[in-house]
Amino acid sequence: MAIIISSSMSDSGKSLVTSALVRHFRAVPFKAQNMSLNSYPTHDGGEIAFIQAFQAMGSGQQPERFMNPILLKPSGKGIEVIFWGESQGNFSPQEYYSRLTEYWEKVRSGVRDDMIIESAGGLGEPNFMERDLTGYRLMQEGINSILVLDIDRGGAFASAYGIYQMLPSSIRERLKGFIINKFRGDEKLLEPAISWLESRTSMKHLGTIPYDERLRIMAEDSMNVSDLGDGELEVDVVAYPYMSNFNEFHAFERSNARLRFVTKPSHLSKADLIILPGTRNTKLSLSWLVERGFVEALKRKPVLGVCGGFQIMGKTLYDPHGLEAGEPSSYSGLGLLSIDVKFRRSKVVSLSLGESDYGIIEGYEIRRGEIDYVEGKPLLLITRRNDERVEIYDGARKDQYVGLSVHGFLFSEGGRKLLEDFGIRLRTGSMQDEIKASVERAFRILKEVLDLDAIEQIYMDSMAKQA
Repeated sequence: MAIIISSSMSDSGKSLVTSALVRHFRAVPFKAQNMSLNSYPTHDGGEIAFIQAFQAMGSGQQPERFMNPILLKPSGKGIEVIFWGESQGNFSPQEYYSRLTEYWEKVRSGVRDDMIIESAGGLGEPNFMERDLTGYRLMQEGINSILVLDIDRGGAFASAYGIYQMLPSSIRERLKGFIINKFRGDEKLLEPAISWLESRTSMKHLGTIPYDERLRIMAEDSMNVSDLGDGELEVDVVAYPYMSNFNEFHAFERSNARLRFVTKPSHLSKADLIILPGTRNTKLSLSWLVERGFVEALKRKPVLGVCGGFQIMGKTLYDPHGLEAGEPSSYSGLGLLSIDVKFRRSKVVSLSLGESDYGIIEGYEIRRGEIDYVEGKPLLLITRRNDERVEIYDGARKDQYVGLSVHGFLFSEGGRKLLEDFGIRLRTGSMQDEIKASVERAFRILKEVLDLDAIEQIYMDSMAKQA
């Protein structure tokens, strides 16, 4: 009882539809392979793509390793491969593909009947088809698929027919239906094209989703970020290369601030607060900041650094194993905070909780950087990582500069109170509650426009074929 939600392109709405169907069928989200710099810890210290964690939390489930067996994180010197929640190190594309058969066997064994499976990118790409673990190979296993078509960008029907023709006839029949997404206008205008596509393929029209800002969910990658909130204060996030875990800034959606993602120093002129977000490669992101002329602008404004952004704000960063720089080295940070950073081979991946003068700070850590204090005192004491009691000092503050390693802290009591020092009022609950509300809102809209009975039959047919 599984089904694949696929498309002809990225950012078509696959994640949205998957989230809603997981919620409707009380199913399990799954994506065999995801390339993303946004990740999230499981309760046992595994690491999976954030969007699969989002889909799980949106339906009241706990994120688990098996929901995203392979996570690929571009690092600037290759790709970090996370397999079944554990980092395997940095690979070249050729090294990764040489292990694909080994990985596929475990991925295939982890597929369950109660899954809504999200595929990656576009289905049927001729240069990638045989390597596509997320759609093509699973369709070969007998699992049915539905296409989500982004009509707002044009070419929806042509791309759907193209995919149908490109797939081998042996699995073409697995394409059972299509959903039109982001439609603006009178649906009657689509009827001739819908009839044309249905008559020439095995696919059935399963609904048309209107273009609706309420359907916006947390973005899967940095190509799809957008401004948040409409308050009177301005918060600017510097969108440097390898920016990661930026979905935590959805906390500003309900606030007295407007958040923008910026790429030029001149964009910061009206900022009341600048945020340096997480990054998968501190060295390259730091070099980009310096080369683009951001340093002087950062010295004139309040700055908040999160994880990699916090590390960039320090004095010296030591990389004895070449994990960030590609070869052993040390390099100077921005010097805004009196800390040094040393990158360890071992990686912290945890749901974390800490105590601070602002109250409880809760969120998650995904990092190799260890903080050493040159002077000053820590901002918080981390007391729990997953189910383990710890005592780890973290965070720092100096005048208008503040940083810490805990992602998602803006959704906690301590995070909200810290932001009040900058005049910013966040009106959030927990991250889990905000995600659940977002998915529920999307589901209420989608259930009115999708043929859920037909989708359920396709879902059930996959189970029968597999049996």
